[in-house]
Amino acid sequence: MHTYISSHARARTHTHMHTHTPHSVHVIHLHRGPSGLGFSIVGGIGSKHGDLPIYVKSIFEEGAAGKDGRLRLGDQILTVNGYSFENVTHEQAVETLKLLKGDIELTLLRTE
Repeated sequence: MHTYISSHARARTHTHMHTHTPHSVHVIHLHRGPSGLGFSIVGGIGSKHGDLPIYVKSIFEEGAAGKDGRLRLGDQILTVNGYSFENVTHEQAVETLKLLKGDIELTLLRTE
């Protein structure tokens, strides 16, 4: 279901991406508390808008992401705890995020 990507492979994977718009990779660590991670996603393989990457759709103030302040609307989620979010369905991404407990590492691609 998930593919593990090492940090070395991640670096190689994203060096040839879109050259006309600056992108940067960010790693954010969040702790899932009683209010959850505090963000929603959009996209995925087979989404109603076509096959898209997984993006942050909204951020909720009371959740870990809202309190942390580093996650941004439109960030593309590349990996979660080392598992690739590329070429996954929306449902697979949601299920993975729901199952995570404790400390979470998100690797994001951000358009500058």
